Amino acid sequence: MLDAAVSVLVTRLDAHLRQRFGSPDSMVVQSMLTDGEGKPVAETRNRLALFVTNISQDTIPRKGAIPHVSAAGIGATQQPPVHLNIYFMIAAGFDADNYSDALKVLTASVEFFQAFPLLTPSNTPEMPAGLSQLSIEISNLEMDTLSQLWGAFGGRYVPSVHYKMRSVAIDSTTIVSETPLVSQPERALAPGGGS
Repeated sequence: MLDAAVSVLVTRLDAHLRQRFGSPDSMVVQSMLTDGEGKPVAETRNRLALFVTNISQDTIPRKGAIPHVSAAGIGATQQPPVHLNIYFMIAAGFDADNYSDALKVLTASVEFFQAFPLLTPSNTPEMPAGLSQLSIEISNLEMDTLSQLWGAFGGRYVPSVHYKMRSVAIDSTTIVSETPLVSQPERALAPGGGS
């Protein structure tokens, strides 16, 4: 579900930017700016890169396990869904001579999420099954945290905006435990086989 949530963001933002700037080519890619060796990723050149920076559990109050009775009459317990917040960065991977364009495209992406802070199946037809809504808001980072984050990514800072997307639910259908249902005990027969 994490991949579906991030993919729908990339698809929607890319469609918006392509229409706004009249670009036949994609303007947003789902990728880090650098690979594992610190080399620039070619697909991010002169585009926005959208990548996950952190995943945390949402603090929505959770209810206990949900009891479920299967068709076979066995009581089963399933764990409630895990709700996650996905933190992501939109970074302008533009060449130095296109710095002004980088800021224009980054500004347009901020405008998009300001206009559509809540993605639902009604305003996002390509929303995958299992996602009911995605709420997006800017996540401000202090300069030292931002510096550490870029250091961890192995890259140099480029104009970027950090966001928080909530709440992606991971709902496993795995049964945690099974308990037989209590049924009426059969009446014991009287000694000698009579009833």
